[in-house]
Amino acid sequence: MILAGIDEAGYGPLLGPLVVGCAAFEAADASSPPCLWKTLAMAVSAKRDRTGRRLHVNDSKAVYTPASGLSQLERSVLAFAEAAFGGPIGRLDELLASVCPDSREHLRPHPWYATTADEAFPIDNEPASVGVSANALKVEMRRASVRCVGLRALVVPEGRFNQLVNQTRNKASVLFTQVATHLDRLLNADGDGPVHIVCDRQGGREHYARLLMQMFDDWTLSVEIESESLSRYTMTRAGRLATLTFREKAEQASLPVALASMLCKYLREALMGRFNAWWRRHAPELKPTAGYYQDALRFLKDIEPVRTRLGIREADMVRVR
Repeated sequence: MILAGIDEAGYGPLLGPLVVGCAAFEAADASSPPCLWKTLAMAVSAKRDRTGRRLHVNDSKAVYTPASGLSQLERSVLAFAEAAFGGPIGRLDELLASVCPDSREHLRPHPWYATTADEAFPIDNEPASVGVSANALKVEMRRASVRCVGLRALVVPEGRFNQLVNQTRNKASVLFTQVATHLDRLLNADGDGPVHIVCDRQGGREHYARLLMQMFDDWTLSVEIESESLSRYTMTRAGRLATLTFREKAEQASLPVALASMLCKYLREALMGRFNAWWRRHAPELKPTAGYYQDALRFLKDIEPVRTRLGIREADMVRVR
């Protein structure tokens, strides 16, 4: 049985990338999808563990705040990455290459996302601490017969985001296209066991059947429920069953969605760290930004003389929607 979750970070900001992530686990056969928080309870917790022994896995907004720093978010993401890829991740570029192989091509036109020789990684943890957590997680996953079989992300920087929006004239369509890329990978992966996929709701959308039938026309689709808070579909092909659920607050109901949310947030924060560091090399007194609308306007005003001097067009770094 495959249990997968899909979520995004950075859909709303004016600056920085959109990141859409997916986490997938293989669990021992069961009559119904298990709760991985319970299955892996010795190694992970939906709440912050005061002892620090268990990894905090929840909606990224519950794990990370600018005030608390990246430590909890980073430790959990890198521990799961080590479990998924079989070894420690030593550089941000290595993580990007592992979870989003296309990122180098898409990020290349944006100099503010380039790595530097003095870039610290991990950002807010000691490698040994991440290693201890990763080892404990791997032991618990072996005990529970659970494997992390997929940890993927799609990074859509400003230039590509604007290109896709101009093609579709619809910001929501850009997001759903990234989600559909993850769905395609999950539905066409090797294996014949059931697949259970949970996604955070896509904006205000309640109905997904038509889109799913267009994208996966070799599957038979049945609508189980479509409501304001929950939409669920059953898909079958050659005897294989897939269940797709779109729901509000999916990160609180599904560990794979929560981990996807955390992976996205971590990658976006790490890339925004590069973004701010690059601009501060040209304007040392510049106050960093998280890229959200009001502060992004302040940031753009502050960098305007430098941006003009460097010949960087606003259209190449500001998202059109």
